[in-house]
Amino acid sequence: MRKVVIYTKEGCHLCERVIAELGKLNKTHSYDISIQDIRVDSELIERYKNIIPVVSVDGVVRFTAESLANPGALEDSLRNALNAE
Repeated sequence: MRKVVIYTKEGCHLCERVIAELGKLNKTHSYDISIQDIRVDSELIERYKNIIPVVSVDGVVRFTAESLANPGALEDSLRNALNAE
């Protein structure tokens, strides 16, 4: 089963949308989701502070806020991230 980690922080509205969308996609894709607050680790803050949400699939970053040029394409962007090899 694939392991999905969502890097986020409190108050990130796009992060909330990504988490909700991944919850919906979990009905058609098989993966475990965990949510990691970047504020608990200074290295995570430095790495991800300007690009959250960040979605890692099996240890590889597959999606960041930077890759979401069209907010209406969120579901497709996440589906592509989950299906990447």
